[in-house]
Amino acid sequence: MSQVLTLQKPPQLKFQHPFLQELIKQIRLADTFSKYRDWSDELLIKQLIISQEREAFSSKNLNFDPLNQLVTQAFYKAIGVNIEIRTGHTTETFINLKGKEFSSAVICCGGVLVLYSLMWGYRSFGFLSLKELIESAETNICDAVTKANLYLNFAY
Repeated sequence: MSQVLTLQKPPQLKFQHPFLQELIKQIRLADTFSKYRDWSDELLIKQLIISQEREAFSSKNLNFDPLNQLVTQAFYKAIGVNIEIRTGHTTETFINLKGKEFSSAVICCGGVLVLYSLMWGYRSFGFLSLKELIESAETNICDAVTKANLYLNFAY
């Protein structure tokens, strides 16, 4: 009797957080031309983590970075989806990205403005660590759900 040894990748536990799962889903949905289809989930998420190499590239690159646009939009859309899940009310997410000018993200839940985020140039949008990314998302989601609760009067 022969035994077959199969090597399986261990599950990536650091990406099991519900927000990260939704973020990855939103990035994949936004990649309409399948440009990043072969990229790993980890590599896509790393685009939101600031490194010295990324900072140097961002400061030298004067063109719009399509990948940074994509992950920035996906970040706020993932927040919107999480708000919708937690409140049971539909959300609308509006994202206006401009090069060096102020960019913004707005999320409405059940017709109530629950999140307004102003960014100075979306190309500098990023986080120092995966933990900071998750904490920022969770803070935004919790604050938005609290605001929604004030006006929509629901239990969460």
